[in-house]
Formats: sequence, C-alpha cells, structure tokens
Amino acid sequence: MPDLQGISFADHLDIIFNDYKAHQNIYGYSARKFFYGFPDADLSCSLYGQKIITPLGPAAGPHTQLAQNIVLSFLHGSRIIELKTIQKLDQLEIARPCIDIRNIGYNIEWSQELSLQESYEEYVKAWLLIHIIRHETLLGYSEESDFYNTVFDISAGYDLAGISSALVEKWISGMRDASEKIEQLLQELPVRWDRLKNIKVASVISDSITLSTFHGCPGNEIEEIVKYLISRHKAHVIVKMNPTLAGYDFVKKTVQIDLGYSHIQLEKQAFEQDLNFEQAVEMMKRLQKYAAEYSVSLGAKFTNTLVVKNNETIFREKNRYLSGAPLYVIAMHLVDKFRHEFGADFPISFSGGINRENFSEAVSCGLVPVTTCTDILKKGGYARLPIYLNNLKSKMKESGAGNLKEYIPACAGMSGAENLSASVQKNCTVAAKESRINPDYHYSQNQKPPKKTGSKLALFDCLNCGICLPVCPNAAIFSFDSGPAAWQINNYIYRNKELVKNEAVEFTAVKNSQIGILDSFCNLCGSCDTFCPEDGGPYLIKPRFFLDEAEFMRNSGNDGIYFYSRNHAAARSGKNLFTIKYNDFTKEYIWSTEKYTIEIDDKNEIKHFNIRQEIIEGEEISLKPFLELKYILQSFSNQQKRFPFNLFFKNLHNPLK
Repeated sequence: MPDLQGISFADHLDIIFNDYKAHQNIYGYSARKFFYGFPDADLSCSLYGQKIITPLGPAAGPHTQLAQNIVLSFLHGSRIIELKTIQKLDQLEIARPCIDIRNIGYNIEWSQELSLQESYEEYVKAWLLIHIIRHETLLGYSEESDFYNTVFDISAGYDLAGISSALVEKWISGMRDASEKIEQLLQELPVRWDRLKNIKVASVISDSITLSTFHGCPGNEIEEIVKYLISRHKAHVIVKMNPTLAGYDFVKKTVQIDLGYSHIQLEKQAFEQDLNFEQAVEMMKRLQKYAAEYSVSLGAKFTNTLVVKNNETIFREKNRYLSGAPLYVIAMHLVDKFRHEFGADFPISFSGGINRENFSEAVSCGLVPVTTCTDILKKGGYARLPIYLNNLKSKMKESGAGNLKEYIPACAGMSGAENLSASVQKNCTVAAKESRINPDYHYSQNQKPPKKTGSKLALFDCLNCGICLPVCPNAAIFSFDSGPAAWQINNYIYRNKELVKNEAVEFTAVKNSQIGILDSFCNLCGSCDTFCPEDGGPYLIKPRFFLDEAEFMRNSGNDGIYFYSRNHAAARSGKNLFTIKYNDFTKEYIWSTEKYTIEIDDKNEIKHFNIRQEIIEGEEISLKPFLELKYILQSFSNQQKRFPFNLFFKNLHNPLK
C-alpha cells in the first residue's frame, strides 16, 4: 500500500506563486490552459445561497484528495468541489492498481487513502490556497469578484455507526468551523509569507454533505443518517443514489442489449439488497419535510458507480465499479424519473460519464453541480475541464442565451423564466431518451483501448510523449531536462583484497528529457500505465523520488532516490542502498554502499577503493547503478527552481520573492 502524503502549506504557496510568476505554470500545468472566465457569457448558478460562476466540479474521487488536486480543479474552472469520501475506517488496504480507464471506466477504490486527520489538513490547505489566490488576485479578477467563489462539498460514508462516531463527528465539526486550523496554518508560515498571516478567510469550509452508502445499506438506515446529519450538523444533505435504483431488468437490458456491453456482468444481489425506486421516492419525501423543519436543503445525486462482476485481469477483486459512458445513460434515466416525482426545483447533482460532449446537455437539465471523474483521468487531465465550459459557452451563443436561465428554456424550444421548470423537465426526458440511442455511449464507440506500440518501457529514454503527466490526478509524474549521455565503466570482481577489472558496462541516454515519479504523490492507481504507449507502467518503471529522508528510509521495500543536496543523493534498488556525492573541488564522485566506498573521476575511472565491510571473495562489483545515479545527479543539479525541484531543494536556496 503506498504511503500517500501531502506537502506543507508553505511549499504549496512557493510552488503556486513562484512558478506562476516565473514559469507561467502551477504543479506542472500550463497557465495558458487555466480558466479565466468569459466576459461575454454568464455560466453562473446559485448553490446554498452563493453565486458560483460555473456549475462544474470534480466528483469525489482521485481528483479531490490532495490539496494540489483541488487547486488544479479550481484553476481549470471547477467551482463546486466534491471532496473525496471520508469514513471512520481510515487505514484501508486497497489493491493496486485500482483504476482502469482503458475505454469506459472501472475502479476498486472508494474512499480516502489518507487518515482522517490528514484528509482534514489537505482540505483546509486547499481552502486556504484558493482564498489566497483570491487575495493575491492571481487570475486577474479583483478580490471582491464572484469569480473565485467556491463551494466545498463533504462526501461522507458509509453507515450510521461510522458517521455518528466521535471521530467523524469531530471531523465534520472541524469542517463547519475550521478557524483554529486556519489560524495555525497561517501563523506557522515562514517569514517570507508574513504578509499573509492576517488575511481573512471564511472559517466554514463546508456546510453541505453528500451521503454515500454501500450497496445493501438498508433504506431506514440511510434515512436515519440523513436525519442525523441535518439535526446534529445543520448541514445541507445530498443523498447519493446507486444506479441499482433503475432495477435489474432495466439496467441489464440497457447495458447489455441497447448499448451492446454484453461482456459486462451485473451483480444481481446488489439490486436485490439496495433500495428500489419507489422506496427511494417515499424516503426522500419524508426527508424533504424533515429538512424543511431545520431550514436546510435536501437533494439527490445521480449516481454512484455501478457494482459489476470482475471478469478481467486488471484487478484481483471479485467485483469492480463501473463508470463512464454507460453510466451516463442509467443516471440520466433516473434523473428523468426523479424529476417526474419531485419537479424541476428539487436539487439534483449529477455524476456519471460526464465529458466535454454531454456536459452542456446535463446543465440544460437543471443539474447543479455537474461533476466528472472518469473523463479527466484521460489524456490532458485537468486541462480537459475548460473545454467543457467553452463548449457550454458555444451552445449558449448558438441558442441566443446570455445565461443559464435563458439557456435551459432555449434547449427545450421555449423562452422566458416562467417556462424554466417545464424546460428542465422536457430537457431531462429528451436527454434520457436520446442517450439510449446515441452511439457515443455504445460499446462500438468505447471498445478500443489506448494504442500501444509494443515496445517495453525503460528507466530512461521512453517515447517522451508526455501523456502520463496529466493523466495522473495527483501531479506525481514530472519531466526533467537531462540531455544525452554515453558513458562506459568497468565492472570489477573482488579478488585477494583487490579490485580486478571485469567486463565493461555502458550507459546510454539519447533524449533531452526524462520522466520521474514523486513518491509522496503517487498512489499506484495505474492510470499512467493505461495511457502509456509502451508496456510496463511509468509508476512501476520510472525513477521514483522521495521528498523526505525519514520516508525514504522507512519505505525500505520501495526503490527510490532521495537528495540530500544538489550534489549528494541516496538510492535504493532492491536490497541495495547506494549513495553518490560529487566533490566540486576534486571533480570526483564518491560512490558508497554498505560494503565499500569508491572514488571515481569525471571520466569514470576508479581513483580509490575502500572496504567498509567484509566482501566475499569473487563478489562482483557492478557499477551500472553508479552511471544511472550520476546521470540523475547531473540532470537535477541544473534544474530551475520550479515544481517539483523547489521541493527537492527547498532547503538549499531562498525561494523566489
């Protein structure tokens, strides 16, 4: 299990503001693709009494777990952030890989991979960072502008015992009033950020909760959880509905026959154990009255992922959870049915197969927010989000609408605010009907996996296509300038207390840049492997770098590299631990293992050999690792002060002012 970790609040500030000013990028994403709003189109909506400039956001999942994920979502136009689901059990063991987005989408992970406390700190850091981006008017809008308004929505699960536990109750209360944590983070900032220590930040990070329950959770328990969240936390509550609500027969016919995914095998037991549609309607009607007594909002989300049997080899689990194209059809069918029961004014949020093509259609159905996950795990990552908004703007312009209240009736062939409710209902019905016959959701359009070249991924010199960088939701994959190298060195054999030359070994790198992995940010999800044109998986093959020495030493089972300075690094490969240190004065490298130290000059000739522990007679001394680490050391020593090198070398220079 990977040890996923966030970085310090100050490190985030250094990365965001220094990289934006000096390099016009943040966390490796180009500022050219950020969302800067539309002066000629109003995409805004209202949520919990606040004006939000876009109805778009990431769904609870891999894009809302670490602070940088949330900030990247915000920078690319998301304004309603559904935080990754938290639960009482915060020491989960989830098999890896856990994501498969070869065509539609499957996963086997469901809630936070951090501890509750770590999740809390990541969410507070992200909240603060967005407020500071606003305070510093980083994106060109004044601090008072609605452009920066952002809603954080808590996602919590999975049963009454867990959600009402002291641990989760305290956690939610901390999100309702985070003033203490906010003050702590601000006051702990280093001197270079003194000017931010007294900024005003809203202490209520979230007053809304999306409830997520496992398949099989009894309806009466779901109802009691909602009542608890409303009465105890005075929270607006969204109940995330399972797609099983559509019924086994409908889902089977839709998925296997209408859409052509005959290979997808449903888990019938899940349908038998879950709420049916009629039970869900009656439950929500009762809860509507209960919420009204507390003057909070009650809504529904369509939908959770669909549990199906695992009949492939990517995952080891018995079941997996389906997302993507076929889920859109099921979810929109349920939205239409729910609208007929509750009307157009009932709050519904949406997630399931959202992409650049159907986002505008979902918005026309009066859904707020419209959230996405599977699609932004594909090529381009977060940079796909502004395209959603540009497409919506184009649709609005085509229809002659200047805002969403005009756009929704226009899509229904109507006009005027008085027809808004009727338009929402009509648009839902049309979207549900047409999605079942739209080829975009059929297996024929979603059966091809990403192309592979048949070549094997290597430690260095891959195709350098850059695809793997943005498909990582955590910004764990990065590129570093390296340049070509062609070196040779002799291996040696230890005989009679001396080194005897053995065959020579060569190291060759021909590309000008290489790929690396940040260990702290990588959760081995496997998304980079899916889209890499070569076989092997970047997260498994490419050099892995640690940001913390204690973490590097503690994770003795993981290969990786840690930098003590620009001229001094340690590396672990299997059971072997190496260190390399370059002496600027002598122009020599000191290469050390537990058993020996070797001094090697710039021409890769051995100048001195010192035994530290007993070496077995005839033992081979392989120096290929020396050449590999020398290559990385030379490459890193010349890197600019930008992400992620401002993390590796943060103690070796003063960050840019």
